[in-house]
Amino acid sequence: MASMLISLAHFCDKHGPRVLIVTQAGFPGSTGDELLVPSYPTDSYCESCSLYFPSGLKDGIRSMKSNIDDRCYVSTQYSSIRYQLLTLIIRRCFSEETMIYDGTPLVFYDDLRGLNLVIGFKLADENARGNERRYCMIFTIDSKDHESSMKLISQNWNFITNGFGKMISYIQSTHEQELKRQTTLKNEKCSFGLMGGSYLRGNKIKIPRRLSDLASDNLLFVRIHRWNSFLLNSCYKIYD
Repeated sequence: MASMLISLAHFCDKHGPRVLIVTQAGFPGSTGDELLVPSYPTDSYCESCSLYFPSGLKDGIRSMKSNIDDRCYVSTQYSSIRYQLLTLIIRRCFSEETMIYDGTPLVFYDDLRGLNLVIGFKLADENARGNERRYCMIFTIDSKDHESSMKLISQNWNFITNGFGKMISYIQSTHEQELKRQTTLKNEKCSFGLMGGSYLRGNKIKIPRRLSDLASDNLLFVRIHRWNSFLLNSCYKIYD
């Protein structure tokens, strides 16, 4: 049986293409412990490309796990068993000249990367290079059987793309609400138009920011984990 996984990737201004979160399924009946990752140094991650866990959780937690039916679904910052695969995939996603970030699906396949359905989106942020941050939701079928992979994608096309669309819409809508809130606060604190002008914004130092902060949702990655697990479980049911 082909392995399926869902990942959310970001093009970090400092580190380039990075996986923010990847959700994988364990074998039926397994505990999924083989997919967990141990505590690891986070020095090589900045705010922009790091997975955020809600405050109150114990230090050292680097994985989320859920059980649906007879499968276990695990979400982590990186995949310990598919690290090279995901690295190849996200480099292709963010280097693809035809990749646009307006919610239009992109599909590519080869023997190294498997079959991938990608939907890109972006968020406005004056603290980012170019005043925007770019992300990709990626559904991957890790298989060299092109025919069966394409059949699975075609049978679940609307389900997967609509599922990605709902998650992306949630992120974008919460981000827009946060932008409006920040704008209101700035207007209340500063009555001088020059201080909020485009000149100063254009010369502002660019700083990394977490996706959960952009959306003002500390539980964002928990929601993504649950949504990814539901999508994968539904696809495995059809595949089985």
